[in-house]
Amino acid sequence: GLINDNPFDKIETDEKPKGEQGTREYLSKEDVAKLIKEPMRGTDNLKEAFLFSCFTGLRFSDVSELTWGNILDDGDGVPYVDFRMKKVGREQRTYLCKDAVRYLPLRGDKGDEERIFNLPLNKNANKRIDRWAKRAGVKKKVTFHVARHTAATLLLSLEVPIETVSKFLGHKKIATTQIYARVLDEA
Repeated sequence: GLINDNPFDKIETDEKPKGEQGTREYLSKEDVAKLIKEPMRGTDNLKEAFLFSCFTGLRFSDVSELTWGNILDDGDGVPYVDFRMKKVGREQRTYLCKDAVRYLPLRGDKGDEERIFNLPLNKNANKRIDRWAKRAGVKKKVTFHVARHTAATLLLSLEVPIETVSKFLGHKKIATTQIYARVLDEA
């Protein structure tokens, strides 16, 4: 009576049933400005990775795996990241604004295969990020994933079309992106 494969493995992540939608925590422009000013303890570049994510919407799993070979130029001097999203396995191209580029560490003589950010495990990163945010005066529970929510809500608050934000985040369905629009409406 046993089956060989789990049938739920054949369902796309965004098609799986989900529980009741919770609130999406995100940072305001003022919160991000506080974090930019506040130093973060440690020898890695977690602060830069978090702020990079605030301007790109990339997940921790993707930021932690980015290599210098993932950063390309479109031929007109506009940098972008070309990578496979770890969570959903799809190819994604994300153009980098000047603010995102500012948080890339210096490459130096690092090869294309070397990782860009030196990061701790996600659980440890989230603890440090929350302590850092509290020191900066941010009165919210902040995890690395809040950076992704921040990118989405800031873009929508700047009246970037929802279709563009959806593509930027790599969402397969616009309904996923509409959650961020509802969050802004409630704010």
